[in-house]
Amino acid sequence: MKSKNSNNKLYKQNFVNTPERIELKKYYDNCFISAQKLRKQIKNSEILSLNIVQQNDDLKEFKKLAKLSEGYKKVIILGVGGSSLGGKTLCSLKFQNRIEFIESIDPVTINNQIKNIDFKNTFFIVISKSGETIETICQTLIIIEQFKLRKIKNFAQHFIFITESKNNSIAKIAQKINAKIASHPTKIGGRYSCFSIVGLLPAIIAGVDVANIRDGANLMLESFLRDDEIILSSALQLKLYEQGYINNVIMPYIDDFKNFTDWYRQLWAESLGKNSFGSTPINSMGTVDQHSQLQLYLEGNRDKFFTFLISKNHKNDFKIKDIKGCETLFGNKNLSKILQIEYQTTIEVLNQKKLPIRTIEISEVNEKTIASLMMQMFLETIIIAYAKKINPFDQPAVELRKNLAKEILKKN
Repeated sequence: MKSKNSNNKLYKQNFVNTPERIELKKYYDNCFISAQKLRKQIKNSEILSLNIVQQNDDLKEFKKLAKLSEGYKKVIILGVGGSSLGGKTLCSLKFQNRIEFIESIDPVTINNQIKNIDFKNTFFIVISKSGETIETICQTLIIIEQFKLRKIKNFAQHFIFITESKNNSIAKIAQKINAKIASHPTKIGGRYSCFSIVGLLPAIIAGVDVANIRDGANLMLESFLRDDEIILSSALQLKLYEQGYINNVIMPYIDDFKNFTDWYRQLWAESLGKNSFGSTPINSMGTVDQHSQLQLYLEGNRDKFFTFLISKNHKNDFKIKDIKGCETLFGNKNLSKILQIEYQTTIEVLNQKKLPIRTIEISEVNEKTIASLMMQMFLETIIIAYAKKINPFDQPAVELRKNLAKEILKKN
């Protein structure tokens, strides 16, 4: 099955060894009903995480906030999950070492990170929608203590806090030290927050064109309102799941998409893993995981659906030059050509095994492309959730774990 996106100047996707459209009727009809529901919600501006891409009037305020970090050599984001993964994905578009993300609470990791922080020249963005995220609270209190130990005055100027309420723990910490608080949209959950201040503020600081981010996402949103390609790809994945393809492998041959795979993994797992449903997202990176996972993909259980991403154009390239008297297969070939061969041969050997594959060929890695892809993944996830009568926006099992941890902390 072959299909082209309506915004095919950005990328096109093809399907191999997947059911033909005639085999998808039941699933397509179900997804069509789900898509109609979603389209109505979008037209009525009921889903802020999607509708936010139709506006740009808030970008001025985000840029104003970003200026607070000017003059600092380093910017560190404190957050975890949806509070960091979207921003990390967007920041990947610009090669820079000014922005870092602290997500762990492993004491050894935190200690090693603190050793490398020049606190006088570092700005911190603390992000937690609920303001009660255990990891983020702990990280923040540790960082504040480090400022105090170093006797740095007016350290509140080194912070912006992003949260949805003035009454949660994160907000109270911000108020206590008299730091700036910016509003996290109440109606946008963490894993859907990449097009809001949560993803765009770090992106602005990294030098990403966030207007193009919004435009690229809106291109896909408008395409979805006009045509049915997203319905087809959603129905296809639903059919494959019910055929036993219960693992969802995403494998870019673009290193800058490593963070994208982490972001997608949370979106897919946390949105759809409910009511005994949900395929397991598996991150792979080409070409690295050809040497670690491909054996399993080829000769292990036939339970995996593959999505590959490749860029047709590269900003940089290298001509391989052999050493005189030591000829190789690679002499006088461009590195991008070798990467393309690696990609094509991986797909071909999977194709020989008749495994279901989706390829996404990107014209150019830029803001519009990655935002369009992220919006496509939003739409597919929500449609499949609706088709299975699942709420894609909650995470009840995760909340159980959080509540249990807090109960134990209170007892101790």
